This record gives sequence, structure tokens and C-alpha cells, in this order.
Amino acid sequence: MSSATRQRKFIKKLLNEKRFDELRRCFRHTDPADIADILDELETEEIEQIFSVLDSQTASELIVEMDDDDVEEIVESLPPAKLAGIIQKMAPDDAADLLNELDINDQNRVLHLLTPEMKKNLKELAEYNEESAGGLMTPEFCAVAESATVQQAINAIVEADFSDPVTTVFAVDSQGKLTGAIQISALIAKPGKSLIKDVVIANPIYASLNDDREEVAHKVRKYDLLVIPVVDEEGKLVGRITIDDVIDAIDEEAAEDMARMAGAPDIEHNEITPMGIVRLRLPWLLITMLTGTVVSFVIQKIMGLDNAERLAAFVPVILGMGGNTGMQATAVTVRSIALGEIELSRLAGIFTREIMVGATMGTVCSVLIAIVVWTNLAVFTEVTHSESLPKMIVVVSSSMFTAMTFAAFTGTVLPIILHRFRIDPAVASGPFVTTGNDLSASLIYLAMCSILL
Repeated sequence: MSSATRQRKFIKKLLNEKRFDELRRCFRHTDPADIADILDELETEEIEQIFSVLDSQTASELIVEMDDDDVEEIVESLPPAKLAGIIQKMAPDDAADLLNELDINDQNRVLHLLTPEMKKNLKELAEYNEESAGGLMTPEFCAVAESATVQQAINAIVEADFSDPVTTVFAVDSQGKLTGAIQISALIAKPGKSLIKDVVIANPIYASLNDDREEVAHKVRKYDLLVIPVVDEEGKLVGRITIDDVIDAIDEEAAEDMARMAGAPDIEHNEITPMGIVRLRLPWLLITMLTGTVVSFVIQKIMGLDNAERLAAFVPVILGMGGNTGMQATAVTVRSIALGEIELSRLAGIFTREIMVGATMGTVCSVLIAIVVWTNLAVFTEVTHSESLPKMIVVVSSSMFTAMTFAAFTGTVLPIILHRFRIDPAVASGPFVTTGNDLSASLIYLAMCSILL
């Protein structure tokens, strides 16, 4: 029996026997992330009972680690006073996320019970898009005047009371504008009488309030940051974003991209009703069906040509190779966009590279498919004396080459075009690329058949 299973059974036993004091002690001495995993295996009623007996501090630490679905159910079951106590113990950014799980009426009831400072922080955070730097940041930070001494900065840290641990001290000028940053571990090693402006790293990397969270994540990744300051339009320091929030944002972005690539956006919306899922998935399937219908018309046209039954046998492999080539190019391009590696000055080189890659793979595959076509038609169907055999070999192999080269090009261009128009390029990796490549490959095959046969 695993340790998690034993703990889950122990928690259930404490609940059933109403040994709540022991339950609270157990939770205080266990990492909240581990407790969240255990709660994920419990019934909703048991989770609600646990939160009803936990103190606000423990509950606030635990709820941050739980899945959104479970949090939503818990929030709906807790009375406003209990919920307000939990929110009061949370970091403002986490508290804002929890508050967003409530409807407007419940939000107002909870806000009425919070301290003026917390209420002010939550109202300010609510003004920002949740996918922007403003939506990710916490307004709690440690800032000292650049004219202060190191000892004064250390004293400020000791006296402060932050919900989230502070690892970095920021320097600001007389107008509150960010001028520098230094990690606490480096700060305490400096002489106490040194001026902050002389020991901080000047002009640190920062995020603006309206920066998209992907851009924030890119900066954190590029510069190996544990925390990134956030400034307003005037350059004034207004908050900070910690690495744990960046990791959560990256995870959410990845989930959204996977959902769109699969043509199943209900993954990211947590839809549970059949009609809700249908409403989100059906448009993508209709796009696929529409394009597939056009492809079927093209194949029907091919069936009207001479040697149609032999030509049709190679449609799946041409469509499949074109589709896979396009998906590979798209996956590489979307990743480069996400990492900020796509620049206008490099577009020509990127397009040339992908066309060369597609053409090289197309050449190899066209030679192999030529051998397959010859084996199929000359050996198994016995048409060695037909004049159409060489032409059919050329048709299939040239169609394979052209389809793969074209797919590599479109699989690179389409995400970049979508990105330039501020449309999530991940959508190009789903039905658009797949069905688009099927259509282009079938049209190429038809054109080759018509021209060469």
C-alpha cells in the first residue's frame, strides 16, 4: 500500500470519527501540495467537511494547490465569513483568482468582510486582464529608496509582513520609478553603510502591466529570473510576478494550445454538460467536414480519369504524407513563436529552410513511392506492357514531392501569419493545417493526373 493511500485512509478515518483537532495537526505538518493530491481522491462532501473545520491559514495554503474544479465546488459551499477569512490569508494575486470563482453578488458579500487594504488590492487586480502581467502580479513587494543604506533595506524587510516570500529587493527613485534590483542573499553580504543605488543591478528586466503572460514567461525563461518586477506606463513599480505564477501560466497556455490543436476547446473550459461540449467541439468538426467534402469531390474527379482505380489507391498515402509534413513544420514554428525566436529579419531564412527540408524529404519519399508504384502495378496488377505505367509512376512520385514541399511551406507560413494578426498560432496546428493539407495534396494529385495522363 502506497504512502498516499495510507494517508487518504487515515484522513477518512479522522473525518468519520470527528477527530478534527488531529486532522488540523496532520494538515499543518504536511505539504499543501501533497494534501491537495490526497483530497483529489476524496468525495466532494468530504472535501467540504474538511474545509469547514480547517483554520483560515491552512485552508488558504491548501486551496492554492487544488484543481480549479474542486476549488469552484468548495467556494460555492463555504459561507461568506469563512471564505473571507481564507482570502484574507492569501497573497493578493491568489486571492483575486479565488474571488473570480464567485458570482458578482457573492463577491460583494465577501469583499464587505475584508480589510480595506486587501479590498483595495483585489479591486485593482480585477481591472487587469487575467492573461496579462497585471493579472499575474501581486501588489506586495519590497521597495526601498535608492538613497537608502543596505542596513535600512534589511530593516525594512524584517519589519514587513508579506503573504508571499520575498527574495528580491527593488530600488526606486523619488517618483517611485524602478531603478534597480538585488536578491536578498546578495544584499545581506554588502556592507551595512553602502547605498542601495551602489549595490543593486541597474535597469533590471521588467514587465509592463499589459504585457501578455506568454511574453512575461519568455523574459523569465530567457533571463533565468525567479521574480520579475511589473511597472506601469510611467515606469513606476506596481508589483512583482514570482516564478510559481509564471509556471502556472505556462501550464495553462500549454493546456489551451493542446485543446485547440485537438479541436476540443472544452478541455480548457471544464465543460461537463453534453450540450456545452458539443457547442465547443462542433464548429471544428464542421470545418473538417466541409474541407473533407471538397476533398471527396476532388477524388471523385480523379475517379473519372483513365486507370482511376489504380490512381485512387495512392490517394491516402499522398494525403497522409502531406498532412504529417505540414504538422511537423507547424509544430516547430508554433514552438519558435512561443519562445520568441521568430523575428521579421529571419523570416526569409525560415521559409527557405522549411522549403528545403520539405523538398529533401519529398525527394526521398517520392523515390521510395516510385518503387512501390512500380512493384504494385507491374508485379501485382501485371501492366508492364502498358504505356501508362511510367506516367503513373511519375504522377504519384511528383505528387508526393510537390505535396510534401507545399505542406512544409504552408505549415510554416500559416502560424506566422496568424501570429502577425494577433491570432493564437496554435489554432493552425489543428483542423486548419490537417484539412488544408489534405485539400492541397488532393488538388496537387488531381492536377498531376490531368497534366501527365
